[in-house]
Amino acid sequence: MTDQIRCHYDILSVPRDADAAAVKKAHRKAALKHHPDKTINKPEEERNESATEFKLIQAAYECLSDPLERKWYDEHRDMILRGGMDGNGGAEDGDGSSFIYDVTPFHNAGCYDGYDDDGPSSFYAAYNEVFSQIFQGEQDGYLSEGYIDTEKMTNYHLSEVHFGDSTSNWDDILSFYNTWEGFTSCLSYAWVDVYHLNDIREAPSRRVRRLMEDDNRKKRKAAKKERIEDVAALLRFVKRRDPRVKVQREKALREQALKEADRKREALQKKKDHSLAMEEWRAEAERTMAEQEAADLNAGRVRL
Repeated sequence: MTDQIRCHYDILSVPRDADAAAVKKAHRKAALKHHPDKTINKPEEERNESATEFKLIQAAYECLSDPLERKWYDEHRDMILRGGMDGNGGAEDGDGSSFIYDVTPFHNAGCYDGYDDDGPSSFYAAYNEVFSQIFQGEQDGYLSEGYIDTEKMTNYHLSEVHFGDSTSNWDDILSFYNTWEGFTSCLSYAWVDVYHLNDIREAPSRRVRRLMEDDNRKKRKAAKKERIEDVAALLRFVKRRDPRVKVQREKALREQALKEADRKREALQKKKDHSLAMEEWRAEAERTMAEQEAADLNAGRVRL
C-alpha cells in the first residue's frame, strides 16, 4: 500500500461538491496530460511517475463517477486518508472490535499493484487476503463468545467460496460474489454497549433496566448494520474493478448483441415473409376473381 493516500478530489483538482460533468471534464484533462502516449519520449523516471499518476487519475474517476461509490467515499473519506480506523489500517485493540478487520484502506486502487497471479501485491493476492481476514475475524469473534462449533456460524458458508485468481472458473467467481453479497455478521457487537452488566444490575427499577437493554440492542444493531454495509461497499468496489467480471460482462453484452441482431433478422424475415404471403394471396385472389368473372361471362353467353 502507498505510504500516503491521496484524496480523489485532489487528484482530479475538483471541489468535493463538483457535479458529474465537472468530474468528467477534470478527468479528461488530467488523463490527457498524464497519458502514457504523452510521455513515451521522456526519461524513464518521468515516465514511471506519469504512469503512477495516470493510474491514480483513473482510480479517482472510477470512484467519483459512480454515485453509490462516491457516496460511500464521501462518508468515509477522512478515515480512508488516515489509512483506516486507527490510522494504521487496523482495528482498535482492547475490545471486541479487534475482530473487525478494517476494510477501509482497501477502497483504494493503491492497495494493489497489477493483476498478475504471482504478484505478492497483486489485485488477487490483496483481496484474497482481505476477504480471508474478514472471515477469520468473524470466526475468532464467534469463538471468543464461547461457541465451539464454527460450522454453526450463520455465515460459515463464506469459508466455502474463494476469491481465486485470473484462471478461476467463472462459476466459482460468480459463486464467490453471490455468497459475499449476502454477507451478514455473526458477531454480537457487545463492545458498543453503552450500559455494561453492572450498570444494568444496579438500575433503580425494572423499567430503567429495560430501557438500558433496549439502548444496548439498538447500538448493537446499528453497529452490525454498519459492518454489513462496509463489507457490501468493499465488495462493490472490488467487483467493479475485477477484470474477470469485466470480461464476463463484455461477453454477455456481445451475446446479447448477437441475440438482438438475430431477433431483428427474424423479425425482418417474418415481415418479408408476411409481405410475400400477402402478395401471393392478392395474386391468387385476383386470379380467382378473373376466373370467376370469365366463368360468369361464359355462362351468360351460353344462356343467351
